Amino acid sequence: MNVTATNHDEVSALLTVTLEKSDYKEKVEKQLINYAKNAQVPGFRKGKVPLSMVRKQYEAGIAYEEINKQISEALNNYVAENKLRLVGQPVPQPVNDFNHNADSLSVAFEVGYEPEFTVDLTQYEAPHYKVEASEKEISTSVENMQKRFAERVPEEKIGKDSYVALEVSQVVEADAEGEHHHQPKNVTVSKEQKEAYDLVKKLKKDDSVKVSKEDLQAKEELAKQLGFSKEEAEHLHHNEVEVTVKDIYGLNLAELNQELFDKVYGKDEIKSEEELKARVKTELDEYFQQNADVHFVNKILEQVNEKQDVKLPEAFLIKWLMFSNQNITSEEQAKEILENEKSIIKGQILEGKLMNDNNIQLDYAEVLGQAEQLVRNQLAIYGIHHLGDDEVQKYAAEMLKDENQVRQISSEVAMAKLKDVILEKSKKTETKISHDEFLEELKK
Repeated sequence: MNVTATNHDEVSALLTVTLEKSDYKEKVEKQLINYAKNAQVPGFRKGKVPLSMVRKQYEAGIAYEEINKQISEALNNYVAENKLRLVGQPVPQPVNDFNHNADSLSVAFEVGYEPEFTVDLTQYEAPHYKVEASEKEISTSVENMQKRFAERVPEEKIGKDSYVALEVSQVVEADAEGEHHHQPKNVTVSKEQKEAYDLVKKLKKDDSVKVSKEDLQAKEELAKQLGFSKEEAEHLHHNEVEVTVKDIYGLNLAELNQELFDKVYGKDEIKSEEELKARVKTELDEYFQQNADVHFVNKILEQVNEKQDVKLPEAFLIKWLMFSNQNITSEEQAKEILENEKSIIKGQILEGKLMNDNNIQLDYAEVLGQAEQLVRNQLAIYGIHHLGDDEVQKYAAEMLKDENQVRQISSEVAMAKLKDVILEKSKKTETKISHDEFLEELKK
């Protein structure tokens, strides 16, 4: 078995894997003998089928699978041993007259490489904001805690502080054919959801109002507040929806006392209103600072992407796009797609290069830890702050049974490590601003 490389240029090559018959003959023969022992063929007892008959029927298929396996292993080993950083996946060249009985056979693959370059993060600089929570933001967070554990008070009509439970149903036209079963949406709105609140504020319980499909499509915020995504609004089956008031209530906010503190943070974790506000401020400051750190890192990466020259293996990428996507039917179409994706590919190469150069590696404990944090964040949305570590870990382990979740969380951990590297090495222009000012910066 042998792998040779013929370079087209510094970012693409042709890798040729050559197998000798002796590389796979013995393994194929063992599988044929095993087939013969277990084959059940009419007219023969189990294990008594002639090997010549099994060979005639199965040898080509078994040989093909074994050859494919060995070629893949040889290619992967060559890439790993030579520390090649591939762009896309190898594209096999067509094999004419495949013959598993030949003394040797070769399969060639077009490959694209990441180019060699260096990134000196110390040469890049961006604003690094110190964002602190204001008294208003602290008070709002505390009030939200009180609302989570508030007592509902039924109301006869909708007032400025009312909460309105709505049922939103599609209206089936009288002449519509066939059966139509659309699950109604249930949403609760208040004055914070201005568009939906204004729509129903003059209604009473069990009153309803109709909204046309055109209005939902034109008023994206109203559609969102009534439970429809932009895509759902664009693909409604009927011309109207009916919005019905199902309930009207106010809230008696939970008192700021030990009972509330224990519900939110666990028994005796917080013992006074001052401690509660201090804890909330710490949490908000940490959250705001995480966002500020991400903003800084993104600004640095934008500069690196803009200034760093990265040669892409464009000829290879066109072949790879056509090979991997059956919907791409011409070279011109592949070129157009590549032109639109160049910036994304370049960004991925740069991030991969930075991770590789800074020896960023992952282990299962780190991925599990991130999954546990995601579980805690999700529970916190529902006001649950004190679930035991064992329970959290159980939920996290269940989450990691999903391969897509593993990939997503692993990517988050890797990016968090890269964020720390960029924060450490890149130059910062330290600036204190309010959270509102920071939000304005994010819009720029």
